[in-house]
Amino acid sequence: MREIEIKIAVDDPAEARRRLGGAGLVALSPRIFEDNRVYDDADGSLAAAHRLLRLRSAGGRHTLTFKRPESEPGSGSDSGRYKVRIEHEVEVSDPDEMHAILASLGYRVAYRYQKYRQTYALGRVEIDLDETPIGTFMELEGPPEEIDRLAAALGYGPEDYITRTYRDLFVEHRAGSTAGDMVFDAGR
Repeated sequence: MREIEIKIAVDDPAEARRRLGGAGLVALSPRIFEDNRVYDDADGSLAAAHRLLRLRSAGGRHTLTFKRPESEPGSGSDSGRYKVRIEHEVEVSDPDEMHAILASLGYRVAYRYQKYRQTYALGRVEIDLDETPIGTFMELEGPPEEIDRLAAALGYGPEDYITRTYRDLFVEHRAGSTAGDMVFDAGR
């Protein structure tokens, strides 16, 4: 599947929910906790190729996802305004067995991140409101023209678009230090 998306940083999750409701978006899910494990080999070859292999646990469901750029980085075929990737997903019944399979293939957990997510939709655009340890973001996915239209209705423009991954944002948030995992404190 072809995935086209952007993120927008928001200051206040409650205000973001009000804006989403005011723009006519309907919540498709309750607010759900997600725990994501990103896998790579010892050489980091997946990350170096801008590829993602992730096992997500959320709301009692477990999903294995592989993402890759639609085109090779620097080829000029991606405008840069949106993150465009090819995505493959499959639901997994036993995440521990999936982890064992990935480990047997030479993959290890390279990074872990957590968030609370609530999903909304309007037309062909799906919006995920993600509350992370480094801030709150709206992730808009759909056709570019509809992303732009909905972002504008919410009071945002292309200058607000973020195409970096949560890992990249976390490293930036940590001021370039060696980043660990983006997880909530045990007390939260």
